[in-house]
Amino acid sequence: MMKVSLNGKTVRLLLVCLVGVVILGLGYDLWRQWYARREGMTLGLMTGDPCAPPCWQGFYPGTIVERANVLRKLRQMPGIGAVWERELLTSTGGVVIHWRWNNNPILNLLLPQWPGYNNIYVSKTGLLHSITLSVDFELTVAELIDKYGIPEATGLVVTGTPTPSSGAMNLYYPQHGLICRIEVLPDYKPVLEPNSRVYEVVYQPKDYALDPKFTQPWPGYGELEILGPQQ
Repeated sequence: MMKVSLNGKTVRLLLVCLVGVVILGLGYDLWRQWYARREGMTLGLMTGDPCAPPCWQGFYPGTIVERANVLRKLRQMPGIGAVWERELLTSTGGVVIHWRWNNNPILNLLLPQWPGYNNIYVSKTGLLHSITLSVDFELTVAELIDKYGIPEATGLVVTGTPTPSSGAMNLYYPQHGLICRIEVLPDYKPVLEPNSRVYEVVYQPKDYALDPKFTQPWPGYGELEILGPQQ
């Protein structure tokens, strides 16, 4: 049996090479996270890259998917942090897959945090029903309308969301499979302005149905009617 003898110099060289490989690996992973955060995971809402709404990152509402494949793909995305799922114990069944954007402590020193709420709802038959995303770049109502035009309908303002002192209103674009949620201020007398913030978007199959009981025509900019606090 042949014995291999390593002197101290060789051992040190091997250790240096090993440490170098680890550092390069960590550096590459950190670079991927930085790039994803800088580009924005929801910027495709405006650019159509890598796919146009209602598609997001290759996920298409209205299609049949394998839950395991959805989980695997999400966990491989550098812009996504922890991913978890919740079974729906209702008559409709299915699962809601949740995640938050990847807020790496090192990257937080260089880039803003986007702590919002994200999920994909998959029915018990495997139908990808909807995708809800917190918008991880600065987007205003004026910019949204420049891109998609006046919404087909809007919702009344619900107060207490996304913050206790603000209100939220939905802009409906069925032809694009989009529901865009706008923050309006202040909560007691909300006003829609061109620079009001788009904070969340829901992707659904194109040409989804609107319920006239909960929608109204585009009101234009100005003071809005309040529905009441979110339950």
